[in-house]
Amino acid sequence: MKVLLAWEIGGGQGHLHLLAAIGQKLKDCGMEPVFALQNPGIKGVSLPGKILQAPLATLRFLDDKDDDKSYLFTDILYIFGFSTPFLFSFHLKAWQNVINLVRPSLIVADFAPALVLAAKGVVPTVVVGNGFCIPPVGDFPPIRPQNIPIEAIHRQAQVAQTVRQVTGLNTPLGELLNGDHAFIFSIPELDPYKDARTQAEYVGIHSAPFPQLGNEHGKIWGYLKPDWQNYALVIDTLKPECNFDDLKIVLREKSLAIHHGGFFTSAACLLAGIPQMVFPTDMEKWHTAKALLELGVAISPEPLTKENLINSISNLSEITQNANKQAEKFAYWNQNFLDIVVQGCLQLVN
Repeated sequence: MKVLLAWEIGGGQGHLHLLAAIGQKLKDCGMEPVFALQNPGIKGVSLPGKILQAPLATLRFLDDKDDDKSYLFTDILYIFGFSTPFLFSFHLKAWQNVINLVRPSLIVADFAPALVLAAKGVVPTVVVGNGFCIPPVGDFPPIRPQNIPIEAIHRQAQVAQTVRQVTGLNTPLGELLNGDHAFIFSIPELDPYKDARTQAEYVGIHSAPFPQLGNEHGKIWGYLKPDWQNYALVIDTLKPECNFDDLKIVLREKSLAIHHGGFFTSAACLLAGIPQMVFPTDMEKWHTAKALLELGVAISPEPLTKENLINSISNLSEITQNANKQAEKFAYWNQNFLDIVVQGCLQLVN
């Protein structure tokens, strides 16, 4: 039996690492993994199966020329081809062609909403990903702290109508996008939709467990985009080690982790008791950074100056203590739940 593991929206390697881990577990159970990826050229990730290029959506800018920000989950869908029946039906057909080509007995989808809809009623589908990638079953709450503009509400209605018209399905959109079974790779405190979920199955992070790795007298580790506008300022001022490898290796004996708020890096540091300095670069990372700041395990110097960076490093003792306390508090989530996910997958095909 084949399993199609797919990733459609979003950047970074977190999606790939998660699908690779699930694919390996399913391969060990006798299934044949096939991967359909929006960026199959990412290096440094070993995938246990054949790799296909995922269909690429026809991107569309938000219509409001004075405000190009996403306010609802449906704004993300609008940008990625759900905006008109023509664009969406074309994209849906492309995923249906992939399904017909692979002929899987199971689909595992990480931030691949068009595939989830293409597979509805055709192939059992398990939806995986962090909390931002999996919307609640009911109404979609705003993803920004500001009031929702009327344009975003109109886009939400347009996306919902487009999905109904093209698929013929009248089921609420959130319910459809959760597939036949959804596993949220997060802990509730890091899930931006936690208050809106009526049902959720959290399964921590796939790379757990993590030992307690922090050392308040250790070196600093950094994982920042070289093209980020403040990259040179942070690197030249704090001089972190910037090697990227298994997080259990690079975080060992570190006093601080500096990064953009990517979910898996943030969660790993939280479970490992590593204090963090976060500079989010998009809305998903902003939510994660906000949660870390509220937990007291991270700092985000503002305004970002050399003086503020130096001062923040000299006052790390409080967040270091908080990082250790929160790691103890979240000890339940510092275990590996992949076997539960695999059993849920296998139940859909047996």
